[in-house]
Amino acid sequence: MATCTETARLYSAAKLVNALCLFKGALLASGSWDSTISLWDVATHTDTAHLKLPHPGMFGVKDLCVLADGRLAASIPVDGTIRLWDVATNAETGRLEQRGEWIGALRQLKDGRLASRSVHGTIRLWDVTIKAETGRLEGHTDQILVLSLLPDGRLVSGSTDRTIRVWDVTSGAEVARLEVDAPITALVAVGPNRLVAGDQGGRLHWLEVLD
Repeated sequence: MATCTETARLYSAAKLVNALCLFKGALLASGSWDSTISLWDVATHTDTAHLKLPHPGMFGVKDLCVLADGRLAASIPVDGTIRLWDVATNAETGRLEQRGEWIGALRQLKDGRLASRSVHGTIRLWDVTIKAETGRLEGHTDQILVLSLLPDGRLVSGSTDRTIRVWDVTSGAEVARLEVDAPITALVAVGPNRLVAGDQGGRLHWLEVLD
């Protein structure tokens, strides 16, 4: 068995780091429950910038996603917004309004749009250039906890309604579904048509999506 060794530890002044994502190169972003986003140089193990959101509140930054144009998207559950940040200028460049819905996971699609999930069982698709919603995937009967992408661009969602659903984001159609006996709390693609899902009961489900 290989040995895992800790090589560095980065201390953040923020409380409870809740989200991490990696930019191309050597820059890491972390999001915290005190509504702070920190940028880290992973080569030197130092923080290079802090983005403080103007409306701190409970749960702060829930998820982070690097966009194709290099900006950072951050989901803010407490006010139902997705904030877009230019990390080069340390400035907010726009926001996506999802008022009335508790926003969580973010994933960028292959066509450049951004997918966000809500506790109301809806996935919204956003054009981050014009800052507008361009589509909506509906079908879950309870809150969506996690999103993942298959290599071919299909989106996968896991929910407390105890289903895993696969979506064609071009047509907006649900193309596959698996029903299990516990809420789905984690998802990761491990191959062209293969997924691993974790559930609330502590089990891992190894799945293959057959066309």
